[in-house]
Amino acid sequence: MTWYSKQLLAPVYRNGKLKLFSLAFAFGLWILVNYGERDTEKTLVVPVEFYNLPEQFVITGARDDYIDLRLRGPRSLLEGIKSKRIPLDLNDVRPGVSTFRINADSLNLPRGVRIVRISPAQVNLDIARLIRRTVPVRLETVGTVPRGYTLAAPELLPDKVEVSGPSSLVEKIRMIQTDSFDLSSLTQSVTPTLNLRGPEEESVSYSVQKVLAKIDVQEVILTREFRNVKIDIRNATQRATLTPERVQVKVRGPQRVLEGSEAPAIDAFVDALEQNTGEATVPVAIVLSPGLELVSREPEEVHLRFADDEKKKPRPVKPTPNRKK
Repeated sequence: MTWYSKQLLAPVYRNGKLKLFSLAFAFGLWILVNYGERDTEKTLVVPVEFYNLPEQFVITGARDDYIDLRLRGPRSLLEGIKSKRIPLDLNDVRPGVSTFRINADSLNLPRGVRIVRISPAQVNLDIARLIRRTVPVRLETVGTVPRGYTLAAPELLPDKVEVSGPSSLVEKIRMIQTDSFDLSSLTQSVTPTLNLRGPEEESVSYSVQKVLAKIDVQEVILTREFRNVKIDIRNATQRATLTPERVQVKVRGPQRVLEGSEAPAIDAFVDALEQNTGEATVPVAIVLSPGLELVSREPEEVHLRFADDEKKKPRPVKPTPNRKK
């Protein structure tokens, strides 16, 4: 070996034992790390991503949105797998059940990582054709309006809605109901806004979510006759009598008043203010409870006679007995 060669190799042999130890330690550490990673496993819950579903189709029924994976491989590679998605291209699906198998190709895993367990191993999708249909809306009510009131036919705005969803569901829908509306305490017309209540499936939708209900409530009006209503005499300065003394009154008004627990107030009278002597035919006046309307009275006039007329008649002269002189 020449002097030049010795000078060139001198740095290599310098501290040779230390360098050899370092090299052996690094090699042993590499073997230890790689040997320890061989049995490393990791569990992942991976979401399934559906895309390219044609507009005329919809997914119905239950479906698997997540896949459970058990992976094995080097720890360094497994730790790098933090977020994964399983994309499923639905561009070629047709109505019916479509099956997609889940494998390593679906996951695009790093080289050296393999699948130990996958659940479920396939995803089944029920594909249905999406249709639209116009159906009527019906007002759902509970109870009845109170006695004395009547309910006209309700009006809904709008009275029809467009329903869209899977053909298997939409074809069964004959009408859409509103939320229930309580009539039991309703005594006047109202216009509530009510939610629609149809099939609860998420795949079914409506062109509107609420409707306006016009609920018209009116009082029941009827006619009733009251017999033998006593006629009073007002403003008489002397005792007087009437012929006849009673009148029949026919009135019109709300049922709740005319057929209530308390009889309505009916005041019949004649005014004798300008008829203080003799006899006269006077009209019968009627005063009714608020809300009532007079239809007729029979008789409309009565005969008024003052009792003082008896006093004005000449008294018979009694013969004077003869006295003896």
